[in-house]
Amino acid sequence: MAEHFLSSSCGNDSVAMMVKAVREGVPNITVTYCHTGWASEKWGARIELVKAWALAHGCKFAELNKDGLTFEQLVEKKKGFPMPGKTWCSLHPKAIPFLMWADEVDPEFKAVVMIGKRRDESPARRDTPEWIESSEHHGGRKVWHSLAYVTETERNEILSSEGFEILPGRSEECTPCVNANRKDMVRMQRRDIDKTLALEGRTGQNMFRPHHHMGAQGFEQVIRWAHSPRGKYEPPEVESTCTEGYCE
Repeated sequence: MAEHFLSSSCGNDSVAMMVKAVREGVPNITVTYCHTGWASEKWGARIELVKAWALAHGCKFAELNKDGLTFEQLVEKKKGFPMPGKTWCSLHPKAIPFLMWADEVDPEFKAVVMIGKRRDESPARRDTPEWIESSEHHGGRKVWHSLAYVTETERNEILSSEGFEILPGRSEECTPCVNANRKDMVRMQRRDIDKTLALEGRTGQNMFRPHHHMGAQGFEQVIRWAHSPRGKYEPPEVESTCTEGYCE
């Protein structure tokens, strides 16, 4: 029977995919989690919870990239943050470590890779196929989007039935994510705000583009933008460095 490599961020969808797979008797499941070095302060507890459930239900659990490149190291190496929609931030801490591991344990490329994409997640994913016979992004392995036709309500029922917390937003494996929205930022803890400010300071770059956040410059201002009523944020005035007074 084929091995099944379940790619997990420990977020809502991938955890529901794990539970559903176990219930349906999918054989030889290995749940994989790739460490990014940029997770929220509380995310370690979530990983341990998912790991414990997986092991208790006959799955294997592989933690990848524990000693590999972190998000911070990549940002410093590239001297800037990734743009939203660009993939290098997930390529190095996640995709490459997963493929290296998969090639080592499955050198004949016979395993099935399970990914938790759902069609009702977004317009961009509404045509997600349940099966890809040979995925170029996974070494030519077969990919199974086993949640493709599962709705958000159905997913939440799966999670609740096993006592898993339904997270209010995306996985916190990367916090903040370059694609974070206002709701994600409102939930940010002080430690994660401070680590982002420190990384901005070391690189001299803003993680989030001011024109997407009503002119907010730097993460501290972006957090103020997130907590402001929609459309009401006003960036602080920048003091003039001119001493002549000709333009007053």
